[in-house]
Amino acid sequence: MNTDARSPSAEDDLKQLSPDELIARILELQSNNQQLAQRIGQLEELFRLAQLKRFAPSSEKLKDRVFDEAEQIAATEPGDDDSDDAFALPDTGLPEVDKSKHGKRGRKPLPAELPRRRIEYDLPDEQKICACCQNALHRMGEQTSEQLHIEIKALVLQHVRFKYACRHCERNAERTPMVIAPMPVQPLPGSSASAAMIATVTTGKYVDGTPLYRMEHVLARAGIAVSRGTLANWIIRPAEMHYGRLYEAMRQTLLSQPLIHGDETTVQVLKEEGKTPQSTSYMWTYRSAGDSEQPVVLFDYQPGRGQQYPQAFLAGYEGMLMTDGYSAWRTLQGVTHFGCIAHSRRLFVDAHKGQKKKTGGRALQALEYFKALYQVETLARAELPDGEAQVDYTYGLRQQHSVPLLVQHPLNKLNI
Repeated sequence: MNTDARSPSAEDDLKQLSPDELIARILELQSNNQQLAQRIGQLEELFRLAQLKRFAPSSEKLKDRVFDEAEQIAATEPGDDDSDDAFALPDTGLPEVDKSKHGKRGRKPLPAELPRRRIEYDLPDEQKICACCQNALHRMGEQTSEQLHIEIKALVLQHVRFKYACRHCERNAERTPMVIAPMPVQPLPGSSASAAMIATVTTGKYVDGTPLYRMEHVLARAGIAVSRGTLANWIIRPAEMHYGRLYEAMRQTLLSQPLIHGDETTVQVLKEEGKTPQSTSYMWTYRSAGDSEQPVVLFDYQPGRGQQYPQAFLAGYEGMLMTDGYSAWRTLQGVTHFGCIAHSRRLFVDAHKGQKKKTGGRALQALEYFKALYQVETLARAELPDGEAQVDYTYGLRQQHSVPLLVQHPLNKLNI
């Protein structure tokens, strides 16, 4: 059926409408056009954002000139969604961060707490004569330069246990009792790996990301033949024998703290019993607050992303829980839920990237708030004033600058 408005049948239909019906039809078409335009705008934003995620750099940083430029342009040019409300951050006296102190190039001094080994260089006696007058030279000072020196060496620990027997029993008794000195309990009885070696292999694998085959080659260059299977055994057996108790003790320490951060991410395991290499599992991460006196970071590997996993791990916890807002976290009862500002900021970054115009708009206004909040945290991590404790100094800065940003001008008033 031909529905073209220019067709004779469409024109005849319009001619038969009364003035009121024509007005209603026009209003309906205007409403439909407005909805279609809005939908097209949303799809264009999604397309631009998809293009950026695929081809653009992944950094979420916005150049300072974008923020400095926004207010000037907003005063002369309309934004995508300008409102009549004037936008201004609350004036809390927040000082600018000294950018000259960040990203400075040049050699940094070596840590003062490292031990120093003094190596002295002196002139031979025959050169301690003045070339001008032939009189003896005297030492007037010294010139010192420092180099970082790391000694990587392997050695073999020989555990020698002395045995004792009774001479009298040897001569007169049928049995001669023998006593041997005890030896401290080893992490892997019967293994040739010391506790330090086990820690080195485990740290190299899980902290530094060094594959076991590469460790095997490193040891081989030093003339030490250790197979990948043995290295794997040095990781797996201690975990099976000891780490479970250590993990549970750390979990109890974490649950005793007032604030816990939680997050989950996908992880793919190539060889796992009962699962294909293509299947997805999850690593649930829990950690204490950054200023905790007993910092704890724990990883909980699970096959899925369901609510039962954080409920089991945090069973009985009644403190504060900061997460990204994923629904599984919200099922935990008895905790005080907090949202993560970094995750919230990403939504506004995506909204800003999807905009056709990069200046003005409420997404950029929201990012101004985040910029100010992060500036407070940068100041808190800067040089500590004399006589100030880090916790008290950070708390004071947040009360003075962050609270007005979040309370006086909350982001929810941006109506995004």
